[in-house]
Amino acid sequence: MVSVVPDLASEVNDASVSPLYLAVMSRSVRAVKAITTRCGDASAAGPSSQNALHAAVFQGSEMVRLLLEWKPCGPSLASQADGAGSTPLHFASSDGDLSIVRAILSAVPPSAVHARDSGGLSALHVAAGMGHVRVAEALMKACPDAAELRDDRGGTFVHAAASGGHSKVVRLAIKRPTLHGILNTQDRDGNTALHLAVAARAPAVAEALMWKGKVRADVMNNEGQTPLDLAAKSTSFFSMVSLVATLAAFGAQSRPQRRDHVQQWNNHDITKAIEKTSDSLAVIAVLVAGVAFTAANNIPGSYEQEGNKIGMAVLQKKPIFKCFIILDSLALVTSVLAVVLLVYGKASRSAGSWKTFTAALHCLWLSLISMVLAFYAALAAVTSTRAVHDISYFIINGALCLMLAVVTHLVSPRVSHHTLWKYLWHQCGLKGRQGVIRRRIRQQYPVVGAFVRNLLLFRAAYYVVVPAGFVIVWKHGDRAAREMKQLM
Repeated sequence: MVSVVPDLASEVNDASVSPLYLAVMSRSVRAVKAITTRCGDASAAGPSSQNALHAAVFQGSEMVRLLLEWKPCGPSLASQADGAGSTPLHFASSDGDLSIVRAILSAVPPSAVHARDSGGLSALHVAAGMGHVRVAEALMKACPDAAELRDDRGGTFVHAAASGGHSKVVRLAIKRPTLHGILNTQDRDGNTALHLAVAARAPAVAEALMWKGKVRADVMNNEGQTPLDLAAKSTSFFSMVSLVATLAAFGAQSRPQRRDHVQQWNNHDITKAIEKTSDSLAVIAVLVAGVAFTAANNIPGSYEQEGNKIGMAVLQKKPIFKCFIILDSLALVTSVLAVVLLVYGKASRSAGSWKTFTAALHCLWLSLISMVLAFYAALAAVTSTRAVHDISYFIINGALCLMLAVVTHLVSPRVSHHTLWKYLWHQCGLKGRQGVIRRRIRQQYPVVGAFVRNLLLFRAAYYVVVPAGFVIVWKHGDRAAREMKQLM
């Protein structure tokens, strides 16, 4: 058709859409190639003042290459903006395809990166807001001063990245000494990137800014709020703990106000969750206690049937059997204690009921782990084949470690171990500025310190004590297997 009537390619339909734009949308490389090679005056118009290159960005690098190589119209397409002021580079930056971004950058002058849409956003703002770190890096490499651009609200690309919770993009500015000045830049609302990271519930961004960026945490926005004040608005418990622990670890402070006017963080959701979970955990604890009690009455190796020791355990002198008795007793006692704590905590309905709930969780975990260890000890006590109990050891230990890793990941704040330890270290300060911050954190966020301490205790107990317990039981089981083999 274009060979016979090439003028048709310059016409548009009633929606102001050209054949070239429709060919791009249909993903027909052959149609696009036919139009661009045979129709020099073809139209590239599309809806909302877009051109064919806007659409080609989402169709692949080959389509983009064909349009950019289209002479003489190709390079000009890359600089045209649609009705909202967005250029094809804006579109490509939002999609995150680095090859397409590089292709467009090679066809336009570096100043094209400065182009802003109707909201004042440059392509770098768009890439940062979407978290496309490689695209943002390519844009800054093509035009280094683009990092200084601000949108209509006065925000830099770091503000955009912090609002989206994209820590990798924020680290681009942290790694470059020449960009450290924009880390503390305030937008028209007085918010720094740290303010926006806290408001977006992005503790990883806040940690990067505080730990490596060394930003100021005492800056107040136009409403007189510091980043620590914004953390109080978090409705998620884990977000609140992560943000408060991160900010307090680096000495952040709230705005000056009378201490009797400070309101504690609303822990109503925690109380409701505790009440819903306590019944289920109590049932689990009772079941564990029942299993432990039954195991004590059905001991491995059975009982003596003759002589003066009728009714006595056959393996009572074996170290591995003693390990079984100790672990089974520990499982029984801790599960019963968990039941008592859960029932008492739910009945009391006091503000500190979460403390008994936390203690009950530790007891329940300890009883479950003890029951698993007791099972392995019983298996090792009655098995003479070393390969059997060795395989059982690695299966149980591996599954248990995997389970603990998953659980720890689910209940852990989204901050590093270094920050949590740094927070505890700062909370130990009794004098001077650290003492003031400690009192304020305890008054407004009383559950943060307890959660961090219990979390670290959980990790220490189940990543150090549990493997050590497995090793001890495994060694006794290995020795018992060798003794049984010698007797046989």
